[in-house]
Amino acid sequence: MPPAPDAPAPVPAKLLSPRLLFVAGSLLVLLALTLSPRARAMLGIFDHGRWFLDSYAVLAGSDAVRAGIDPIARNPYDVFQRPHSYSDWWYGLGKLGLTREDNFLVGGAWVLMFLGAVFLTVRPRSRGEALWLVLLTGSPPVMLGLIRANNDLVVFAVLAVAVLALRQHTVARIVLAVAAVVLATGLKFYPVAAGAVFLLLPGRRRMLTTVTLAAGVLALVLWSVRAQLVRGTFHLEPELFTLGARVWLMDLGLAAPAAVPVSFLLLAAGAVLAAGRGWTRGLAREDADPGLRQAMTIAAALLVFCFLGTINFGYRWIFALWLAPWLWRERTGSRAARLAVWLLPFVLWHDALLCLATNLWLPDFKPAQYDRIFVQWRLCTEPFTWALMILFGGWLADLLFARGRAQRSGAGESRRTGP
Repeated sequence: MPPAPDAPAPVPAKLLSPRLLFVAGSLLVLLALTLSPRARAMLGIFDHGRWFLDSYAVLAGSDAVRAGIDPIARNPYDVFQRPHSYSDWWYGLGKLGLTREDNFLVGGAWVLMFLGAVFLTVRPRSRGEALWLVLLTGSPPVMLGLIRANNDLVVFAVLAVAVLALRQHTVARIVLAVAAVVLATGLKFYPVAAGAVFLLLPGRRRMLTTVTLAAGVLALVLWSVRAQLVRGTFHLEPELFTLGARVWLMDLGLAAPAAVPVSFLLLAAGAVLAAGRGWTRGLAREDADPGLRQAMTIAAALLVFCFLGTINFGYRWIFALWLAPWLWRERTGSRAARLAVWLLPFVLWHDALLCLATNLWLPDFKPAQYDRIFVQWRLCTEPFTWALMILFGGWLADLLFARGRAQRSGAGESRRTGP
């Protein structure tokens, strides 16, 4: 039966495909925030009157080296006189002829690299998943990383090479993945944790060989930049859009030096308990999509490592975009994954919601009053971040335990069948 004359024309299925919905929706949200400084301010996302401040700081470090100034001291070339906080590898930008005058080009390129890496590696399979991913991609921590052009965006793009390469397990692709992790580690140290992804390689001998070789190369890289490692562990006061295990413990009254080992013990105990009870199974299951497992493993390892290591700015959460697809697929058969699907958007958005509420209803408070509100807010919301990190640690622990059992089983089988 033909449609009525006034019936709307059917929308082509391709226009509503999950992938297109994800890309278009993410770009629309990010563009809306980009074009509305007031909306960003209401959510607590400040650009301090200038975009790409972090790429500017990296270029300022290169400019200082070229001018014979110690970039590790207060840098007069930087807007905030920040010392260089990363490895010397970033001075390569200066050797390419790039200076602070090229900051818009450099920062813009980093943003485009990141967005390209996101849309290449994150592929929703349903419209519901696509809309959920838009909520994560358009979240304040991601937007904060974009407006500052933080070099975490470059790390994300470099590690995306490993994610894409490991969708197949040829020798050339594995070597490319190892090279990507090594490059990212040399640039910003913490990506050494991404080496956990090689635990997912099929074949006991191949996995063990790759893990051993990758660990050796990564150790050499860290040794080569050992004098520079301290730069990445500078002190950062807990505030909105920060990430760190010790934040909650310090708000509870624990001294900072004690908060580090206590946070490690608490998270390790929670992760082992979750894995031991079988709550966080899945990463070791080889029948699941390998691309999703690899992205999840890299992201979980990086976030847990950074969470325990120091207090970080919130744009470390950009790696949550690699957690999301695996969690979404696992949620139907895993209560832990279902819980994480709910927790993740809350953790990414809760500080912005507080800023919105205070800007709307408490605009005339004094700074000290806001500080008290923020501390109380952290006391109430940090347990949700802790719960999420314990789940991530549980999935990683389950993977590690499974690989350990496989190694023992393989060794036992070899002894039984040997000469």
